[in-house]
Amino acid sequence: MADDRRDRGSGSLRLRGGIYQARYFHNGHKVEESTKTSDLGKAKRFLRNRLRTAGTPSFVGPQAERVTFADLKAGILHDYTVRKQNRSTKRLKQALVHLEGTFGLDRALAITPERVEAYIDARLEEAEPATVNRELAALRRMFHLAVKHRQLPSPPAIITMLREDNVREGFIEPPDELVAAHEPDVADAVEFAYLTLVRRENTLGLDWTWMTLKVEHGMVTGGTVRLPGSVTKNGQPLTLALQGQLLQVIRRRWAKRIPACPYVFHRNGRRIVRFDAAWDTACAAVGLPGLRFHDLRRSGARNLRRAGVAETVIMRMGGWKTRSMFERYAIVDESDLASAASAYDAFLDRATAEGRKVVSITDAKRTGTTN
Repeated sequence: MADDRRDRGSGSLRLRGGIYQARYFHNGHKVEESTKTSDLGKAKRFLRNRLRTAGTPSFVGPQAERVTFADLKAGILHDYTVRKQNRSTKRLKQALVHLEGTFGLDRALAITPERVEAYIDARLEEAEPATVNRELAALRRMFHLAVKHRQLPSPPAIITMLREDNVREGFIEPPDELVAAHEPDVADAVEFAYLTLVRRENTLGLDWTWMTLKVEHGMVTGGTVRLPGSVTKNGQPLTLALQGQLLQVIRRRWAKRIPACPYVFHRNGRRIVRFDAAWDTACAAVGLPGLRFHDLRRSGARNLRRAGVAETVIMRMGGWKTRSMFERYAIVDESDLASAASAYDAFLDRATAEGRKVVSITDAKRTGTTN
């Protein structure tokens, strides 16, 4: 066994089994790894490269080189399913399918900026920027978690999100009847979402155990519904008072409840999952083809704003934590802008009717009427 020892702090090489092993220190910890060569010159260059960054944040050691895409994937799935149980794992898994198709067999350090750019170009040929951004956000989160847990010294690639036109567009007015009479169960679910701003998944999964009801003579006369934070997207519980039209919806559902079924919205005891045909037909019938269930949230938020409800309360109901998230829903539509313009015109007309009062500066100074 041959050794090539150096001065203290400069590391050393040891020949073992015909392959040189490099020894050095990083942040006070001894590191020993294979140089994967029997050539002494190459082994020395390997050691010099390691020593160049040892003890610095940019050091990439054998542990980081062994991290794979599979490791990154396992990290983010753990983060979503264990640490953040309210996060949407369904959307994450959809993003991971596409990422894995490109990077699935790679080590983390091989996911370079150039390869990420190539991935973006390829995905944009078949997906919208918003979809690609969800995938990039997942990859960026995977890098962040790996750095946080000291699997990697730094992200292999700095990921910049794409510009996207993600302002919501669809609206439905209060008088519009969306779902045909032959789908009353779906109609109740739609109205509930419209009145409460609750997302589709939480609406269709609404459980009777989430409600505290006041029942008199077999009829619901009041109460509250409380969505637990474990099912809401922002992790915060949401409590809604049952009154007015919302109370009417719950009364109808109470009359149709089936003891063996925990769901408020069901078809003959089975949870409502899909109703695409009824939805598309109803939307076309009211002249709103292409309307999405999610647009009910925007429409409900606009109704609340028009009713004079404080925007902070609307944000709380809709689960929007930040102003920027709220503004993405663009709850001011063309009719609102037209109303604003009409109000401004009316103001100008009134001001004109009162007559202009124009006084020259010189006269004003002489009479002392200036402020």
